[in-house]
Amino acid sequence: MRSKKGFVHASRELLDGWISSSEKTLPEQLYGPALQHFTANMVLCLQGNDGPIIVRGYSVRTWQSGVVDELACRWLASRHHEAQKLARPISATELVETERKHVAFDGLILPQKGGGWSLAAVDIQLALPSSNLISGLDSIDHAIFQLLYHGLSVKEIAQQVELSHRTVEHRIERLKRRLGARTIPQLVALSIANGLTGKGSRF
Repeated sequence: MRSKKGFVHASRELLDGWISSSEKTLPEQLYGPALQHFTANMVLCLQGNDGPIIVRGYSVRTWQSGVVDELACRWLASRHHEAQKLARPISATELVETERKHVAFDGLILPQKGGGWSLAAVDIQLALPSSNLISGLDSIDHAIFQLLYHGLSVKEIAQQVELSHRTVEHRIERLKRRLGARTIPQLVALSIANGLTGKGSRF
């Protein structure tokens, strides 16, 4: 039977291991069984005396890989002392902005019993570039975005805003150029990410 993958299964395996662990448990003993549940969008970091290191990096083949790995390490470093002080696991869902990128993730930190190292599993839900190019849109552009968010086609949008579908196509192409999008789904994703600017914490 194939192993179930994903953050829920990996975090459950990690928590089960942590509950039965002791002060002498090595990090490898804790995270080893959980690795079979990891997916490409998950990161595993270890914080020790020499700072955080990547045990298993983000392996989705995009420009975000290095940024996401670094963010996961910085998140662990920022919560390491809290986890040690509480002496219990910390779970969180966060949205952060880092290096002009928005990253939303679920995370779990497990501190070594008795103090020492901490381990973090981070599940990346969203990693998109942020942009300020969306300012200065007119009411029709905003209407087009809203209708795209609702899944309408170009022809349906044209009927709603009472313009020709060619005019709507040209406006969408202009918006794609402004945000650096290649497709309509990417345009929608980037516009949503742009709307998140300033709402997340920063690392």
